[in-house]
Amino acid sequence: MAEIIKLTTPEIGSKLSNKLDVNSSSTVQALAMLRIGVFIPIRRNLPKNNKGELTRPAFRTDISEEFRKLEFARTEGFEKVAIQGPALNFETDFKVWCGVIRAFNTYGYQNCAIKFGFGEFAKMCGFSSKQLDERLRTRIHDALARIRGQVIEFSKPQVSKSYIGGLLNTGSFDADNDTIELIADPKLWELYSIDHHVLLKLSVLSKLNRNETAQCLYAYLSALPKNPFPISFKRLRDRVCLTSSVKEQNRTIKKALDKLTAIGFLSGDIIKKDGESYLILHELSQRLNLKEGI
Repeated sequence: MAEIIKLTTPEIGSKLSNKLDVNSSSTVQALAMLRIGVFIPIRRNLPKNNKGELTRPAFRTDISEEFRKLEFARTEGFEKVAIQGPALNFETDFKVWCGVIRAFNTYGYQNCAIKFGFGEFAKMCGFSSKQLDERLRTRIHDALARIRGQVIEFSKPQVSKSYIGGLLNTGSFDADNDTIELIADPKLWELYSIDHHVLLKLSVLSKLNRNETAQCLYAYLSALPKNPFPISFKRLRDRVCLTSSVKEQNRTIKKALDKLTAIGFLSGDIIKKDGESYLILHELSQRLNLKEGI
C-alpha cells in the first residue's frame, strides 16, 4: 500500500518536517488533492484556440467532504467547499504541481514566498536540463497559470461567511535572471503540509507515460484507505472525468487497470453486480512487485 507520512503543520518561516521525504524519485501529495477530480486525463484531440492551445474544459466540483476536514475549514466553521477552474492534466500540470510541493518542502515558507533558480524548479518538476528550452518554459508558465486559476471557495450556510483562495497565490518567473517566485495561499498551507500525505513514485508515473487515465487511477488508488470497500466503476468514472459513453469509459478504465496490473502496482478482481462493475483491491505496491493479475 502507499506509504503514509505523518507531518506537523509548520509555523511561518519554518521548513516542512524532515519526515516529508520528497526527492528526485518521489513526490508527496495531500490525500484530498488526489481523491478529487482536479488532475484528470485530457484528450489530445480537443479543439485549439488562436494560440494553438487546447481549449480545456472548465469545471466546478463540490469538494466539501474532503476539504472541510482541513483545520482552517474546521476552525472557521466552513461546511461547503467547491473548486473551479481549467482542467489540469498529468502530462505537465501534475509535474509542475509536484515541483511546487517539492519547492516548499526544500525552502520552507519564508515570508509567504520562496524565490530560487528556474532551472532548479524545472528539475524539481522532473524535467531534465536538456529539456530546458523556450518550449519547456512556456509549458511550465502555462501550467502555473492553470494551477493559479484553481479557485477554492469556502462558505457557511446562506453564505454568512466565506473565503476564496486557491492552490497557489502567485507563481512567476524571470527569464532574464533565471529565477522563479512561488507564493502559497497562507490560509491553505495545509495543502502542502496536511497531517496525512501519500508518497507517489515518479518512476511509476513515468512507466505510465502518455496514459493519463492510468496515471490518474494510480494517484487516486494510492490515496484510498487500506482495504477499501469494493470500488464501483461509477466512482472511478467520476474521478477520471471522461466524457465518452459509459461503455467506452468502462473500457478505458479497464485498460488502465490492466496497465497498473502489468507494471506490478495493483492486484485485484473485477466483479459485476446489478449491471455495474466493481474493483476489489487485494494489494497495492509502490515497489511494483505484484505479479497477480486482475
